Amino acid sequence: MNKNNIITTIKKELRSMFRDKKTMFMIFGFPFIIAFFIFLMGFMEDSVMGEGGTTYNVGFNYEINEVEEALLEPYSLEYKYYKDKDDLEDSFENGDISGYVMFDNEKSTYTIYTDSSMSGMNVSTFLASYLEDYNEYLGNLKLSNQNIDPTEVYNNFKVEMMNVSGEELSTSGFLVELVMSLSFTYIIMAITLAAVNMATSAIAVEKEHGTLETILTLPITTKELITGKYLANVVIGTVASLIGFALTIGSFGIARNMFEIYEDFSISIGAIGWGVLICVLASFLIGGMAIAITAKAKSYKEAQASGQVLNYLCMIPIFMTYLDFKVSSTYYVVPILNYTTILMDLYTGNFEYINLLITILSTIVCVGVVLWLLMKTFKSEKVLFGE
Repeated sequence: MNKNNIITTIKKELRSMFRDKKTMFMIFGFPFIIAFFIFLMGFMEDSVMGEGGTTYNVGFNYEINEVEEALLEPYSLEYKYYKDKDDLEDSFENGDISGYVMFDNEKSTYTIYTDSSMSGMNVSTFLASYLEDYNEYLGNLKLSNQNIDPTEVYNNFKVEMMNVSGEELSTSGFLVELVMSLSFTYIIMAITLAAVNMATSAIAVEKEHGTLETILTLPITTKELITGKYLANVVIGTVASLIGFALTIGSFGIARNMFEIYEDFSISIGAIGWGVLICVLASFLIGGMAIAITAKAKSYKEAQASGQVLNYLCMIPIFMTYLDFKVSSTYYVVPILNYTTILMDLYTGNFEYINLLITILSTIVCVGVVLWLLMKTFKSEKVLFGE
């Protein structure tokens, strides 16, 4: 094969891609969603936990005592007293308070009022927890007045929640794992987005416009042309994935110092190096698969629709996180799915070199098969010219 023809094809494909500003913005702007999502989840979790400096003003239709005021503090709730319900409603409508509590002395009932926004849900949760704490305090007070030690009444046993590996279960731990799964999935999806767009432009659009037939009249073989288009696809996918990877690791590094939820996230040079390798491997495989899947499409729309199957495959690991799917070594043979999983392993402490080796070897084999299929497929005039 003529290397100059391959290099010229690569330059042509990259130049045509970079000229399409809208597509470039979609490809390289997509990874920034990752950083946004990481910080958003950090802010949300800190807000739910009453941390991060978020304070909510709440109203009561009764005066609270010193004990109640102390119980409000851990939930970052600032107390305000209002004489009647009308004043509470007006203050809520004006945004002076985020929620309020009405106490009915006859029914001995506390009613919490707020809206369905995120802050409203947080306030209602905090107020409910505060009232439970106060209810427990009153119960303990009654027992003490009867010379009964509350600890002997309530502390009959202790409850712990752990997984089968002996690790403590927590909602925060699950959220971090979910955020990581989404983030690494977005990295692989950035590759598929870039690869499908370039493959569509490189094959389907040229067939649709009749330029592919003209190119093949030039002194270049089909093998050289497809190799050049494939390598251009690999380059654009690698760049998109590495931008996403850098944003992900950088965002986690910054968020680790900002939000308690990410404090256990560890970053090492080794993990970063292996992560870069995974991004490159994924680009080689997905770049070829994108061309193979869109090769027989006769139009831009048909090629885009057929390429969506790669995006659907990328999303499977997210659902596996929700379902707590148990992954065996065999799973690392599966193309595309194994990349998100091995990236997760690198940053959750579950990394094993045997699984990395399986991922690398399976990718090499799959890339070889895809390239063989590409060369065989593009020998067909029906594929080349859409006849």
